[in-house]
Amino acid sequence: MQNNTGAAQSVQMYSGSAQITDGAFVGDSAPSSNALSTWTTVDTPQITLPAGGRANVLVTISVPSDAAEGEAYAAVWAEVKGAPTDGSSVVSASRAGVRIYLSVGPGNGAAADFTVDSLTSARDADGNPTVSTRVTNTGGRALDVTGTLNLTDGPAGLAAGPFTVDQTVTIAPGESQDILMTLDSSLPDGPWTASLTLTSGLLERTATATLTFPDAGAGETVAPDSGFPIVWIIVITVIAVLLVLALAAGAVWFLRRRRILRGTRAPELRK
Repeated sequence: MQNNTGAAQSVQMYSGSAQITDGAFVGDSAPSSNALSTWTTVDTPQITLPAGGRANVLVTISVPSDAAEGEAYAAVWAEVKGAPTDGSSVVSASRAGVRIYLSVGPGNGAAADFTVDSLTSARDADGNPTVSTRVTNTGGRALDVTGTLNLTDGPAGLAAGPFTVDQTVTIAPGESQDILMTLDSSLPDGPWTASLTLTSGLLERTATATLTFPDAGAGETVAPDSGFPIVWIIVITVIAVLLVLALAAGAVWFLRRRRILRGTRAPELRK
């Protein structure tokens, strides 16, 4: 924690509840609590920082043995309050926080994963082309999804991009969310080959589709082109290796059998 102002600041440290709503990680207003926030404590609830000063605050999360399985969300806040103005009881406050994603359960739980379900071309109210993609969290961890879009094979062979997503989108396990990218207003309608790469931490997924932007409003929603599944590549490779081994073994058996037959042939009778 660092005080970047030009005056000393009295900082209050505390934990509070949070939730994932409409694609965003939202810290609830203080005071607020949930199970995770009650398990979370700070070793210095109040600290005074001089101008430019820094401090480390220890945060401890003590999960009870009977805690319910699942993923929980909370935040640790550093809050600074201003003095009320004359004749008013209103106090202004500003705060900055650190997110907490906590998975409770035996073992490591389900791994993070997601699918890219569809892509939709459109134009917004200002006429800018947009691409939205529907993403489903199929794993056991909340995702913070960001990414880029590249356009190729456009009119006269044009290419454009990369375009980044408008904002990082947070998706809870089992939930789906639309992720929006606003593109350059000078782009022609297409058709384009859209190549989308989305990431959450070290997890990455790609999708490709052919898109054409409408003159106005929403365009067509298309499913990503299905590449050849990696599982079938592995299966075919294994089958091919087994066939080669079988053919080699058959050739060896045939040659050995032929030698044996030659060695046991009855002698010819001569006069």
